[in-house]
Amino acid sequence: MKSDRFKYIKQLTILVVLWLCAMPAIAQDGTNVKVFADKKNTSVTYAMSHALHDWDGTSRDVNSVIIFNKEAQRISSVAVLIKLSSFDSKNANRDSHMIEVLDGIKFPQISFGSTSVTQEGMTLNVAGNLTFHGITHPISFKATQKRSGNQIIVSGDFEIKMTDYSVDPPSLMGISCKDWIKLAFTAVYNLP
Repeated sequence: MKSDRFKYIKQLTILVVLWLCAMPAIAQDGTNVKVFADKKNTSVTYAMSHALHDWDGTSRDVNSVIIFNKEAQRISSVAVLIKLSSFDSKNANRDSHMIEVLDGIKFPQISFGSTSVTQEGMTLNVAGNLTFHGITHPISFKATQKRSGNQIIVSGDFEIKMTDYSVDPPSLMGISCKDWIKLAFTAVYNLP
């Protein structure tokens, strides 16, 4: 069983690395550049709700890369990979329980890869595939981008249902949490 977990982790890591490595073919023509997120200033936060209280947890260990078209001055693609264990809700027991509920040993990462990114003013319409708990579903959301010198700051949020990803909402005192998780993000990219 332990080897199956490592096999899965290895396969998922290889898929993400291959996807990221495929990007240079796009990014080497001089018009498109691959830009990694500034990890010190990038974060993803989840928010959950229970009848007794609400809480959130934040990851500052976010691996993200965009393809930026210099000619059009726009983002054309994005990929994100986050370790499930990197989320901190300021309660170690809750964080451990979340890793247990989400089968964090078997499914240690959350990933997103865009299939399209369109721009309307400073709003990005993003569509892609989110892999969570070993299940991939297409999602779409809007994000806002700000430009500050050579920086692009992208922020937004979206919701997912845990049951869509075969996760039973955790319970406290016999009462289940709401099925929805809200994910909010801010990503900073320093253009070359």
